[in-house]
Amino acid sequence: KKISTISYFMANGEGPSRNDTDVIGSRIGAQLVDTLVIVVLLYLPAVIFGGIGGAASSQASQGLGAIGLLLGGILSLGYWFLLEGYWNGQTVGKRVFGIKVVKEDGSECTMGSSFVRNLFEFIDGLFYYIVGFIAIAISNKRQRLGDRIAGTVVVRE
Repeated sequence: KKISTISYFMANGEGPSRNDTDVIGSRIGAQLVDTLVIVVLLYLPAVIFGGIGGAASSQASQGLGAIGLLLGGILSLGYWFLLEGYWNGQTVGKRVFGIKVVKEDGSECTMGSSFVRNLFEFIDGLFYYIVGFIAIAISNKRQRLGDRIAGTVVVRE
């Protein structure tokens, strides 16, 4: 019988160790998948709304295209923390690669901790995620800056 990650950490009475967080390759793959999802979320509403507006007039096309882009932006921003907060610490990419976000004590990732960790995504993502990779490399539990501040780690599911 397969035991869940959370049950394992709770049974041990301790949070994830450095070995539990050795998922760097999976994190890279998950980031690539999530980036593709974000591109779709960002541009699909703009294309749909712009196409609808294009049937009416050029002003309507611009206005509806802008509304679609705004909607896509909102969906993209909410993607990370909503999915991690409500979907067992996972995004689509994390689910595909079998990893998840948990708190340092091994408990479930909450909406609040997911929001805080993803608030710092823009810093970790600087220079094609070099900042995040450096933070992961020097961290005992392979945490990027957002993870350290939120008290979270990424582990195998």
